[in-house]
Amino acid sequence: MKGKLIFKLGVLSTILSFLLVVPVLGQTDEELGKQLKEYKAQTFKELKVNPNQEKTLAAIEDKFSTARGQIVDSSKKAWDELQAALAEAPPVDTKVKERVKAYIDGQTKLFNSFRSELDEEMAQMSPVQQGKYLVAMERWRQKCMPKVCIPITK
Repeated sequence: MKGKLIFKLGVLSTILSFLLVVPVLGQTDEELGKQLKEYKAQTFKELKVNPNQEKTLAAIEDKFSTARGQIVDSSKKAWDELQAALAEAPPVDTKVKERVKAYIDGQTKLFNSFRSELDEEMAQMSPVQQGKYLVAMERWRQKCMPKVCIPITK
């Protein structure tokens, strides 16, 4: 149980780091999303997924990226509300507690969205494709945020 929690926290930290790195990279969420979509399409070609798999994988990407846009907007609102609650003099415990819960709930939804997308993608691939896909995606993450990702050994 503790191992799962640590894993989830690690993935959540990576996701949050990713969201924080985007402005530093000087790119908008849309630009980075477009790059990721193109990278995934190229990766699917390299994995030699069949045309039906490719259509299904593209539909999965579209479904989750649309949902994540709403989750990120909601999470940003919760973050702003938490900051405002903490800025009050003095901060009100119950208000801060509610805002913390709202923010954590948003981050949990975000994590679950990434996890569900990955589960659906993996279900479309063979074990070898799965492994190669995970390596390719980690390489992309390292390119975008080299200091927060697990180094890949060759």
